[in-house]
Amino acid sequence: MNSSFELSTAMGTLPTIAATGIMVWAVVEDMRTRRFSNRTFLISLALAIVIVLLSGGWHAMVPGSLGLAAGFVILLPLVLTGVVGAGDMKLMAAFGVLAGWHAVLWTVVYGVVWAAIFGVIQILVRRQGHQLISNLTTIAVLKTRQGLELHRIPFTVPLLLGWLNHLVLTGGLR
Repeated sequence: MNSSFELSTAMGTLPTIAATGIMVWAVVEDMRTRRFSNRTFLISLALAIVIVLLSGGWHAMVPGSLGLAAGFVILLPLVLTGVVGAGDMKLMAAFGVLAGWHAVLWTVVYGVVWAAIFGVIQILVRRQGHQLISNLTTIAVLKTRQGLELHRIPFTVPLLLGWLNHLVLTGGLR
């Protein structure tokens, strides 16, 4: 193989590697501090923009911008309802610059499935099935979450698993 082919192949995988790195960084920070800081967001966003420009030039910023917007738009309803934190939304926005809107969408969909699985496991391990039924009844009848004992998990872990699911299902891990 010639060196220009190898370089273009490596530059094509660079955004995927960087997106995965940002996700792993977010998981580590979330597990340590229970948040994805503004500082980490800004560093991730700057890194994502540089990598997109290096690997695809200025025209690659169009799909990168759509990915950024998707990260905000797709997670905003979940943030406004308190299901996830704003840090998760910022993570997906920075991630979206590298991965694109389609990957943001599917990463969130798969991430929600993983979060549900983790939530059920947490409920079973803690033997809190009665609390789940009480919470669901309160939400259904009273249409409020005030005063409920809610189960919390760091959403970055399901998001990372959602991203890995997306990579496997789209052939991105060859």
